[in-house]
Amino acid sequence: MIDFLFFLPKPQHPQYQKNGIHLRWRIGWLKGMLFRPWWLMREMFGGSRLRIGKRFCLQGSLKARGPGLVIIGDDCIVGDAATPFTHSPTAVIRIGKNCFINGTRWGCTTQIEIGDSCIIADVRIFDTDFHSIKRNRNTLHASPPASAPVKIENNVWLAAGAAVLKGVTIGENSVIGFGSVVNRSIPPNTVAAGNPAVPVGDVPL
Repeated sequence: MIDFLFFLPKPQHPQYQKNGIHLRWRIGWLKGMLFRPWWLMREMFGGSRLRIGKRFCLQGSLKARGPGLVIIGDDCIVGDAATPFTHSPTAVIRIGKNCFINGTRWGCTTQIEIGDSCIIADVRIFDTDFHSIKRNRNTLHASPPASAPVKIENNVWLAAGAAVLKGVTIGENSVIGFGSVVNRSIPPNTVAAGNPAVPVGDVPL
């Protein structure tokens, strides 16, 4: 079959290693290119700061909000609606290369770091509690919410419905099961599940 889209870049993401036209990826690449001027214009007028890597593929939607910085590495794919929201000028959401983002929501006041080659489904990743548990929680100056950076290392899979809370590190190659709530760090090469998430096995080779 003749590749009639030969003038467009070819996907480098591991999920597209087989030969083919890869029409869906290329449409997503074109969509991402069309949105880049809009994102740049928003930043010029005080909107969210987006740094998008090479061969970015926007198959779904990407809605950044807030005064912080969002960095997306090379060869990433957004498969569904993703909402990286920052809540302070110093907040940074950093996503590595070759990641597949599928409906993820972020809430960041300090730092959320995602490594390379991660699969992040329809999950919630927060580095803040948003509200204090104290009785005067509606008065932010008197009772500020707790926050701590989140780190997700390389080649982690977060299954749908999971939540990753403040101060958590998830070690490389680990898998977080469907609907799990991660409120403590998970070692590398570990399958964890439950609420709260606990190790239930090792990641097979």
